[in-house]
Amino acid sequence: MSAVPIAVAFHSLFCFHGSDESDSEPYLWCIGFSLGGRTITHAPDAPRLSGSPEFFFSPGSHGSIGGPIGIGANRIIPPSVGRFNTTLEPIVLNAAGRTIEVPGTVGLIGILLEEDATSDEGADAAHAAINELVRIEMQEALDDISMAGVGAEVLQAMAAGKSPEAAASAIFEGRVDRLVQRIQRYARSTAVDAIVSKLSFPGAIVEGADPDEFLGVSVNIFNLADLDQTTHSRRREIADRITQPEVHPEASDFNYNIHGEAWRRVEKFTTPITDQVPPGRRQVTGINRQGRPPRLFIAHLGGRFADGSPWLLTRGQVMNMLSAKTHTFFVRGESGAEADVIIQPDPFNPQFPSVTTVADNDPSNNLGRLPQCPLAIDHLRPAD
Repeated sequence: MSAVPIAVAFHSLFCFHGSDESDSEPYLWCIGFSLGGRTITHAPDAPRLSGSPEFFFSPGSHGSIGGPIGIGANRIIPPSVGRFNTTLEPIVLNAAGRTIEVPGTVGLIGILLEEDATSDEGADAAHAAINELVRIEMQEALDDISMAGVGAEVLQAMAAGKSPEAAASAIFEGRVDRLVQRIQRYARSTAVDAIVSKLSFPGAIVEGADPDEFLGVSVNIFNLADLDQTTHSRRREIADRITQPEVHPEASDFNYNIHGEAWRRVEKFTTPITDQVPPGRRQVTGINRQGRPPRLFIAHLGGRFADGSPWLLTRGQVMNMLSAKTHTFFVRGESGAEADVIIQPDPFNPQFPSVTTVADNDPSNNLGRLPQCPLAIDHLRPAD
């Protein structure tokens, strides 16, 4: 699996109502991180992974998303604060004599606070302290991921019918889940300790004043498999409600919605598959059906040239080639038997013949049993 450019971002904050009677002053700290093969490696049968997570720490504290916000207002979060761009590669595990790729993981943590009487210096010091503690906690959690027994677990899962990749991914994801739980726990407790319990930095909090209020945390984690179908124009939504814990949102002292997206920073485009098929004998490996059930008919037949590139012909083109005797087409079954493709007249509709394969003792080489063939070639290009 190649490297994939990824973005995960908080793009807006909606205020149902803030902590203050009218305008409130929420601000946001964001921590992005990735766990991928660019920065994390695994030596054959080593008991631990090597390397570190990649991090993004948003700048600023007070006013980081633009100042006061009123009831019912929507605030756009600046990309410099809420967007984490990275490139994800799978983590390559070397276990049980196998090399197994586990999808990389990307995450974005948002910590929302309300500005009250904490000084700018105090808020910035708290921000730095939280960044450092989350960095340390994540590194320690990564270091604690034990690879001992992974090989045996993979072999056991394979014996139950799983592929090596699926088995390793499930096992590794369980270990990453425990890491994520540590992030969620410490993101909250650290903010409370740093802001409410006061930092030990000089002038961190105005003595006797009301310190800034911690409102809540949004933690969003995705792996490459989660984002496999996303593109620049087709994104995965993030939507989290931030209210007082264990309080109905309507009764909470504050009520916010934070919105965002995660996506592969690529755009998909297609190019047509050639229908220029030189004369000769060609294996058909896929078909495309059209129409409405139960009257579905074969509209296209496809296969591959010797170099692996695809070809695609309409049913009419195939019938013209067969009638001209310039081409022959066949389907190969599981037994290796080849069944020729032929034109089948329709006695009830003689103007619309169909194509089928000759009858034999191997049903696996029936034309109608072939899988769907691609109608175009998909490509990806960078997009930001």
